[in-house]
Amino acid sequence: MSLLKDKFGNLKPGYLPKFKDFIKQISQFGGGAEDDKYINAKSFSNVYELYTYAFFIALYKDIKIDLSEDDKLIGFWEMKNWEPKALTDSLITCAIAESNFDMNALEEGDSSYMTEQIKLVKREIEAYANAGLEFIKGEIDQDPELLEDDMYFINLLSS
Repeated sequence: MSLLKDKFGNLKPGYLPKFKDFIKQISQFGGGAEDDKYINAKSFSNVYELYTYAFFIALYKDIKIDLSEDDKLIGFWEMKNWEPKALTDSLITCAIAESNFDMNALEEGDSSYMTEQIKLVKREIEAYANAGLEFIKGEIDQDPELLEDDMYFINLLSS
């Protein structure tokens, strides 16, 4: 199981290039101090925070984007670095549950089979997170003043 956890930790999920400017608009690239988030008027201190948020919004709303191998996604940071760990583990667990991941077959499969199973989960993470980004961006595009509302992202969780 440790090997499997390491493989998930090394995942570097991506987002569609069309979201790059939007992500830069509401989150700090490269992290930074929590105070910098407020100084720079960002809603998220790190890209992975927004990405995790978008994943769970889309999971809750049951929306996904069909991504193909041809989609050139922009990766940003390995999941082993995301905080808090418990939330990252929950994201992975949800993605496993939503995918066709075959935990039992891993015991008998070889390393290439394990790699394929990990890719299934990564695709599921990306499908939900990109759908969440599209949903959030769509709402903000319709009403840019939402970004002025300090409670927007919190309220979105409860709607």
